[in-house]
Amino acid sequence: MKKILILLSFATVILACQKESIAVVELGKPVPNYTFNNILNSESDQISLKNLKGKAVVLEFWATWCGPCIPAMKKLNKLQQKFGDDLEVITISQEDNKRLERFIKTTQTSLMVVSDTGHAKIFPYKTIPHSVLIDKNGVVRAITSPENITEEVISDLLADKEIALEVKDDFYVDPTLKVETLKTVNHSDYRIVLKNYNQENRGGSKRLQDDEGNQKGIEMYNTNIPGMFMNLLDVSSPSRVVYRDSLSKDDFPYEKEHMYNMTVETSENYRDQWGKIGADFLNDYLDINARMSTEDMDCYILKKTENIIEESTSETSEFSFMGPIFKAKKIKIRRLVEYIENFTAIPVTDQTGLEGLYDIELNWQAEDPKTIHRELAKYGLKLKKSSRKLPIKVMEIYKKKV
Repeated sequence: MKKILILLSFATVILACQKESIAVVELGKPVPNYTFNNILNSESDQISLKNLKGKAVVLEFWATWCGPCIPAMKKLNKLQQKFGDDLEVITISQEDNKRLERFIKTTQTSLMVVSDTGHAKIFPYKTIPHSVLIDKNGVVRAITSPENITEEVISDLLADKEIALEVKDDFYVDPTLKVETLKTVNHSDYRIVLKNYNQENRGGSKRLQDDEGNQKGIEMYNTNIPGMFMNLLDVSSPSRVVYRDSLSKDDFPYEKEHMYNMTVETSENYRDQWGKIGADFLNDYLDINARMSTEDMDCYILKKTENIIEESTSETSEFSFMGPIFKAKKIKIRRLVEYIENFTAIPVTDQTGLEGLYDIELNWQAEDPKTIHRELAKYGLKLKKSSRKLPIKVMEIYKKKV
């Protein structure tokens, strides 16, 4: 009897696991059925994919803080209006209702906007925007980026024609791509390691700190040459990068052939020199070099218009942002200026005269850039374009002279 009970329990576990198995979206196969339960701008608050057969469907995964997502949404909105009832574009964000409802109100989008956090296991991705195209029979015909979706593509989808779009597979690992160490430097007071592209890393960087929280170096992941120099020379944004010798940013695309991984770590003796050490290393190793200089440029000016902002009483310093959501405590105004430069085509210079440490939170809308002015005004700050060119600290990218 005891053996029978054990076998029955084991069988129950197997059945439970089978029941809990989750179908994942696959190219060329029927889309897994899923019901979106929180539609914010529709007469119905839910929609099931199984009920959409007979229509072409685009599932667009996005966020209001995602820079490339906003123009993609505008493009899909035009496609929805053109194809009408033959097409259903469902846009899905993991953000809360309040922020998405503000987006809907600002843009007056005709797209169906859904707030949903439960879809990730069925529709896996690492980066957004992310698009899934489904034909009238409920078959997945493309997993791609919205930049690849055109009127012709939707017409072909409706006509059951062949669609061959670049596949966006955020989890694909190419076994032929090997990570190699290009050069290392092991000094008694610092260590430098330069490697090629690593497909298991996402782009970005991490500052290295000692046990007391002092910065002692940096790790950079899948970063192009200008990006590495920007990190090492403390350049706040691409708007401060000047290309010489017929070079341009197009010579350094975000493609694996142009990406590097780099670590610079110093001892206490060289703790404040890790940036210079890393930049000198790259200038010696690469045919593309960088240096700091000053150039007269068009720019924005950040000014204080009212005595509203007060110095911070926070015990610790914090700094984080996700697109138009900015949260900081006990920071210098310079950090705010660097943040703003992420969204301007020209540099920003600080003329506030504020020398203290401040707590600042901004929550504006990328789809309506003017809203950043409203947020700055809460602190008595104003962003205005300069009436003339001003001397700006820039980074020059140039070819090494042989």
